[in-house]
Amino acid sequence: MAETERLKVHLVMGENTVQTVVKGHIRVPEAKPAVDKILTKEAKAKIRDVTVVPDKVIVNGTLDVQVTYVAFKPDQSVNFFHDSINFTSFVDVPGARPGDDVFVEFTVEDVSLTRDHRNPCKFNIAAVLLVFAKVTDIEEIEILTETPEGNIALEEQDITVEHLIGEKATKQIIVSDEFNVPEEKPDVEKILRTDAKVVIKERRIIANKVLVDGIVWLQVIYVALKPTQTVHTLHHKIRFSDFVEVFDAEPGMNVQVFAVVESSDVGLDKCPTLLADAIIQLTVFVTETRTLRNVPTELEFEEGFERIRLKVEQEIGFGDTQLVLRESTKAPLEKPDISRVLDVRVEKIEVTETKILSGKVLVRGHADVEIIYESMKPDQAVHAMHQRLGFRTFVVVEGAEPGMRVKVRVDSEYVNVDQHGIHLHTEMVLRVTATVWEMSQPMVYMPVELPPVPTVAPTATPCPPTPYTVRKGDTLHKIAKAHGVTIQMILDINPQITNPDVLEVGQEILIPCPALG
Repeated sequence: MAETERLKVHLVMGENTVQTVVKGHIRVPEAKPAVDKILTKEAKAKIRDVTVVPDKVIVNGTLDVQVTYVAFKPDQSVNFFHDSINFTSFVDVPGARPGDDVFVEFTVEDVSLTRDHRNPCKFNIAAVLLVFAKVTDIEEIEILTETPEGNIALEEQDITVEHLIGEKATKQIIVSDEFNVPEEKPDVEKILRTDAKVVIKERRIIANKVLVDGIVWLQVIYVALKPTQTVHTLHHKIRFSDFVEVFDAEPGMNVQVFAVVESSDVGLDKCPTLLADAIIQLTVFVTETRTLRNVPTELEFEEGFERIRLKVEQEIGFGDTQLVLRESTKAPLEKPDISRVLDVRVEKIEVTETKILSGKVLVRGHADVEIIYESMKPDQAVHAMHQRLGFRTFVVVEGAEPGMRVKVRVDSEYVNVDQHGIHLHTEMVLRVTATVWEMSQPMVYMPVELPPVPTVAPTATPCPPTPYTVRKGDTLHKIAKAHGVTIQMILDINPQITNPDVLEVGQEILIPCPALG
């Protein structure tokens, strides 16, 4: 019997990306002033629930829309409102099955707002989304690791796989913190919205446990505690450490940690102190790298084996770096000069190029910043201007090589604008994270049980009749009984016997073989 090895692997059943358009409408709340001019619009999509059906992933999501605008009133103060639209989309993923694990990611490519001509406080929205879905499943498989005796391997290959230790482990944790509003920001009167992202900074294994260190990045949009009630944004980070139990995990093994913010909330405790809570779902996979040498990937005779494609991912490594951007600017020619900066916020960070070099990932992109300010004109109208800061950096990822796959994430840790006359000096701190992995799709063989060979009843082998000489006192009954046959069997092969009751002494007859019976 040829040797095999049993493995527990995280198989990629399939993945796909589709583009979808989300349409709906949002409204300015009654408590807010009417809109004179929209300064910025931002849309983020989040998952409500995901269902896997055969060959398809159905995603229910929510599109959160944030709008910053100049109010239609004399002081032209800057206001903010947000609204949400629920939507449903689906992604065709051949090979997907109910019960599989699924990873879904949204990317908002574009968003447009159009004022409803019948209602000035109602806006029609159309957002273009990319929906990515990857379906995986944990399976135990037995792989043929040597060529069976009497067979020939037409092709062999060294195969490296990640053998799963234990089971997928999950844990829900609560991350909390108490912090003050930054000195450069006005105090908070009312919190409008809180967004949170989580980044895993370090993961390490001790016996039967995975230790996880991470950061929760909070963005708080609020109404300032001052007469103009302008809308401001502040950022805060919360560091956390926790662990997830994984039995049989040992130092030196590989570990992947996925973190999702399930909910986040920031409340005003006592000015200027804020209280933050975030609920994080941690999912952990611990694996052991196994390399199988000279695995037959094509056999001359395939009877007794099933040839399958082993589609697996192997994380090569991840790394991060901090990047400081500084740039000076002033109001564009078409804009009035700046009297006072009211707020600054990061509109969008876009990665335009990623390139894997040996042991590192090169990243290029830009960050768009929105600066809201009071003009130097007598009416002191509020205006907004935009500034783009380009960046180029690299992230060290040991083991990374050209041709592998990479995912880059860039988060804003800090942004501030200092004013010197009509000139503005912007400073931004970015955190760039890169994860590199490799997709492997070798063909392997799994032994299969052949159907049992049906048992065939043995066929009687004919034997020739035996001559017999009738003796004194013989009858057909006595002869048949002595030879284990019946009277009729003797008559069938002795047509000369016309009367079964009359036999002559010395008469030659044939006795049939008992097997024929």
